[in-house]
Amino acid sequence: MNENNTAISPADMEPDIGNAPLPKKAVKRFNTPVCIHIHSIRKRLADIDGISGKATIDGLVNAGLLLSDSPIHVKEVTYSQEKTKGAEITEITIK
Repeated sequence: MNENNTAISPADMEPDIGNAPLPKKAVKRFNTPVCIHIHSIRKRLADIDGISGKATIDGLVNAGLLLSDSPIHVKEVTYSQEKTKGAEITEITIK
């Protein structure tokens, strides 16, 4: 092994939780078109085109909360952001 390759113990690796949707019993899916608002709270503000909800919305579909991310199921997506000195978080509101 050369100096640039480091062996990682399996105990130190993050477990693979997979991408399978949650069981249908565990999730109450939205059955009407929704509006999604993504509010980013960050230490450094992003450019106006730097906030993307693609991964967030794909995650909602993957989790089974939304049937799909098509315009039939997602009517509108809006974004906002604010600067903070505290913890960075993203708030997702679905109506």
